[in-house]
Amino acid sequence: MSIALLALLLRIIGLGLERPLVKALGQGRGSIAATTLYFGIGIGLLLPVVLWQAWQDPQYFAGINGWILPCLASGLIYALSFHTYVHAMSVGEVSYLTPLYATAFLFLYLLDIVFGTASFGLIPLAGILVVMLGVVLLNLKPGADWHRSLHPMLVLRQPGAWGMLVYAFGLATGRLIDKSVAGQAPPLAYAFLDNLPAVLIGALILLWRGRLGEIAALHRERAGIAWIGAVSGMGAYVMLLVALRDLKPSVVEPVTQLSVFIAVWLGGRWFGERTHTRWLPSALLVVGAVLLLWKG
Repeated sequence: MSIALLALLLRIIGLGLERPLVKALGQGRGSIAATTLYFGIGIGLLLPVVLWQAWQDPQYFAGINGWILPCLASGLIYALSFHTYVHAMSVGEVSYLTPLYATAFLFLYLLDIVFGTASFGLIPLAGILVVMLGVVLLNLKPGADWHRSLHPMLVLRQPGAWGMLVYAFGLATGRLIDKSVAGQAPPLAYAFLDNLPAVLIGALILLWRGRLGEIAALHRERAGIAWIGAVSGMGAYVMLLVALRDLKPSVVEPVTQLSVFIAVWLGGRWFGERTHTRWLPSALLVVGAVLLLWKG
């Protein structure tokens, strides 16, 4: 197996583990503290690598004036997105919310159209329809009335659904900004600064409320979960960078969606979620995401 394929496999596993671990970290605890701890560990892992790269290359930050403002703008969007994401996972079901993340690719495609970087096509249109069908079928439950379950707006009444949709839209918006400066910035330094606002804003909110100690308390109680989750999430990002050295984004991103099935399975195993009605809509949402990412 090539290094790129191994990295892609590790990325799938990392993302599949991340969402159940985020739920385990934030469940029954303050989501602001959980978000701040989770992403704080993530950027803490990145910092020594960024400093080492900067030490090795005196020109590492030479072009920072060209990308720092877009980075901070997307970082603020991600800050809102990350906090809503952790809150959503702490109150909702992993097997419901993880497939719902596929709407991010729908939002990204629509934003690309709005800004003129994409055009309508039959394959993306099919992707939109498949994603919408998958979202509707997510509401099916054993013994529930079919007519009520298939109502498109029912998704908005599910615990955590609003948060996951905000997260998906925020990521799509942030990625649109990121794409404009992707070739200018050192990837790890950009990732560090992109995630930093979520940590700083969370810490400031807790400090203002006199609850900054919640971060340390949560770390003492759930240190293993926090570190494994952060390593899974940040490791998945690093594996993306490794995979992209030899594989095209049009291959990496669609295959990465297989992580949804790992998360759905773990939602059933770890949290006792009833997942047997979630496999079909999960598959549809994955297929829809692949079609939206399809480059021909």
